[in-house]
Amino acid sequence: MLRIHFTDADLSRITIAEDVDSSWETLFSLHLLQETDDILTFDHWRRRVRAELPAWIPLLLELAPPRGYSADFLTPGRGETESNTLADRIMSTSRRRLRDDLACLAVQRPPTPWTRTLAAGDVTALRQLGTALDGYYRRAVAPYRGRLRAHVEADRSRRGKALLAGGVDRLLATLHPRVRWRPPVLQVLDYVDQDLHLRGRGLVLLPSHFCRHHPVTLKDAGLPPVLAYPVTPGFGWLTPDEPSAQDPVTTLLGRARAATLRASTTAVTTTDLARRIGLSPPSASKHARVLREAGLLTTRRDGGAVIHQVSGLGVAVLNGELPA
Repeated sequence: MLRIHFTDADLSRITIAEDVDSSWETLFSLHLLQETDDILTFDHWRRRVRAELPAWIPLLLELAPPRGYSADFLTPGRGETESNTLADRIMSTSRRRLRDDLACLAVQRPPTPWTRTLAAGDVTALRQLGTALDGYYRRAVAPYRGRLRAHVEADRSRRGKALLAGGVDRLLATLHPRVRWRPPVLQVLDYVDQDLHLRGRGLVLLPSHFCRHHPVTLKDAGLPPVLAYPVTPGFGWLTPDEPSAQDPVTTLLGRARAATLRASTTAVTTTDLARRIGLSPPSASKHARVLREAGLLTTRRDGGAVIHQVSGLGVAVLNGELPA
């Protein structure tokens, strides 16, 4: 079990990351790439990425096993605005950090000749790692960043409502089903035995699309505290943010209806749908009705709002596959 110990000062310094963090999403997606669960949501993504993997991707898997410890230096971000590439941030890792993190990794899996070279701070090995990370990120994560950001924004909204309704206690108590808030300690179940004392530094809560099972933190308690936690993805998230001119979904449905279907991969009101696709609410409602009649979209009422969301058939159309 992970136990995060708060002081009064820490409770007033809890923040929620404002954006998708490329380093954490890259690490979690590497974990997911090696697993076989969440078939409906991630299987098509896994098959697509595996088919495009360059030969040097196995280097990343040496540092990111699907279970247990992954090297802390792979995740330097805390959801802040990113001005550098993953390769730039990896190249700035200190030799001591490389040596210490890879020593921790060696406890659970034997080191390889390449990880030994990397642990020694070899510049060529660092460049190989930076190139591998950037290449993988461009193929596996970056094409979907807009979709990931939409999920993060929706989660931030939910957390904000929890904070307004019940304060910090409600925020922490509802963070995840495998989390227990026992003031002043936040417990993460199904985790290696670890204590993290915040000591007034506060905590960054980092919603993550590719994180699965339970929240995750860094092993090194001396690093700025961050807790990444899973955000449940909606079906159809796999669609790239910017379809090409030859996109078959656009060819099939037309530009406006294809945009409507993509904008509905997360539950959305008619007003928000109109804003996302750049049309008036009546036009957005009309396109949603046509898609609903074709079985590609579902619509329900929530109080005074009408909520639209892609259906299972719509997911299949977006992903380019017929449902099983």
